[in-house]
Amino acid sequence: MTHFMKLAGGLLEDESQLVVICSIGGSLLGISSGPIQEVLALPDIRPVHHAPDYVRGVFNLRGRVIVVIDPAIKLGLAPQEYDGESRILVVQSGPELVGILVDNLIGIFPFSTDQLTASPENLPKAFCKVVSGFFFLDGKMVGLLIMDELLGSREAVSEI
Repeated sequence: MTHFMKLAGGLLEDESQLVVICSIGGSLLGISSGPIQEVLALPDIRPVHHAPDYVRGVFNLRGRVIVVIDPAIKLGLAPQEYDGESRILVVQSGPELVGILVDNLIGIFPFSTDQLTASPENLPKAFCKVVSGFFFLDGKMVGLLIMDELLGSREAVSEI
């Protein structure tokens, strides 16, 4: 058994959670694996006219229409470009499923809230609202996203 496997087993026994680490707009961010239903390669995304700028469009997932949002825009970053590494995280938000566009996936890692450090004071305001804190992974700083804050009100998502 490798050191990482021992560490992972120990963290999970301590009621920790798994976090999906991904790149969004060039920033490393972690998302709790709880609300993530599935990860998809980029489907055929159709634009939605008159939708907010962070809504990239919709796609059909086994008969359900899923709204795709670009969290980079909500974070005040440049819109993400689609490429072969881009993925959609399908997350549960109340009764709805929502697609979160990410640049790429880094992996799934065990996480404990004891690892969180306070957010830097020079963090942009958009980040302060949706990031609960930061932790280090292989020497790199990763922000932990608050999914409910990122998605905003459920009513706004279901109206699209």
